[in-house]
Amino acid sequence: MDEPETGSALEQWLEAKPRLTMLAYNMLGVWAQAEDVVAAVGEQVVKLEPHQVANVQNWPGYLTTLTTRRSIDVLRSAQHQRTEYVGSWLPEPVDQRTLPEDSAVNDAMLRLGVLLLLEELSAPARAAYVLHHALGYSATEIAPVLETSPAAVRQLLSRAAKKLRQAQNPQHDVSSVSSILTQIVQAIHRADLDAVVSLLAQDSVLYSDGGGKVRAALNPVYGAQRIARFMIGVERKNPDRQVFIGQVNGEPALLFARDGRDDVLVIDMSGGAIQRILQVSNPDKLGKIGSEWTLLPIESC
Repeated sequence: MDEPETGSALEQWLEAKPRLTMLAYNMLGVWAQAEDVVAAVGEQVVKLEPHQVANVQNWPGYLTTLTTRRSIDVLRSAQHQRTEYVGSWLPEPVDQRTLPEDSAVNDAMLRLGVLLLLEELSAPARAAYVLHHALGYSATEIAPVLETSPAAVRQLLSRAAKKLRQAQNPQHDVSSVSSILTQIVQAIHRADLDAVVSLLAQDSVLYSDGGGKVRAALNPVYGAQRIARFMIGVERKNPDRQVFIGQVNGEPALLFARDGRDDVLVIDMSGGAIQRILQVSNPDKLGKIGSEWTLLPIESC
């Protein structure tokens, strides 16, 4: 009897694994940590006694609960470590092909800009927000996962929504964002300050994550003028770098490549202008970006 019961539990975990990994990644912003969480859930499931397996009435809900609770524990520790991080901490970009199409997770929740905004929440609030917006869970369904009341969950969601209004803004279509990325690359290559500024919101911000491993701005760069000058300055110092366009986390992205260094850049749009630029340069975070990038032709000055 034991083998069929355990096999059944393992099969449930294997079937849910892509969705659980996406859930954990949405909670943590680091793919390796998400995989570790889901692997630990698998180990826990395999060790269940036959009577415990028999008592599980809803396997998707049970596995979601285990994954969420483990993610909360990992996130609490990670949030403390991230306060000591060198420079701005940004989520890890992931190759589009890594994201399972049938994971049942809302793709918009996986954008790097959304994952960054989620860092502003406490671990329980982030869990509630992710379960609600990524998986469509109601407050009543979230409550037992967090071992609290539906009213408490609704309060968490309300407070989180006030903090994360920008996360609810729909991103522009892929072709539009790709066009903006192409335009900004051409403008910085021409050192056309006005053209770069015209693509940016006046209160835009640029975050650069080098993690102390490569040179990067230690503090966010605020304002269209300062960002434009910063990006043109970087281009002048690296005239031979190649620029590629592709996708990470379901959104268009740029890859700046030169000997010994890569930078992945994504943007968040608001009101037709670039609101946020996220540049991930820490080599430890670029292992999952994949190889499907297209060289972007640069117009000669």
